[in-house]
Amino acid sequence: MGITTVGLSVLAAALAGSYGNSSHYIGVGISGTAFVSGNTTLADEFDRNQVNINDLSTTEQITMIANWSPSDISGCILKEFGMFTAGSQILNREVMTGSLVFDGENELQIQQTVIFKI
Repeated sequence: MGITTVGLSVLAAALAGSYGNSSHYIGVGISGTAFVSGNTTLADEFDRNQVNINDLSTTEQITMIANWSPSDISGCILKEFGMFTAGSQILNREVMTGSLVFDGENELQIQQTVIFKI
């Protein structure tokens, strides 16, 4: 059994909000704790912003973009980030090998593309 190309497009469109709620978020955190598949949150969340979604479901993908102003991200030592549903279910968690320090003068944009391919 496999998912068809049409099925992949429908899944991508559903996540992008074409078939329901499109309120998704990207959160940033300050912990370098290693990823495990059972993660349900970021290890130490600093902030979370709603994403803008580019619905590319015709190519079985979507792109989610979240932006932080200098005042939003000031004081963050970024080590992790993840994408969340409106219901706060974490879809992925990425842990950086280093860190980025934000001192109130830098903006941040995180863009994640989800590709639905087999």
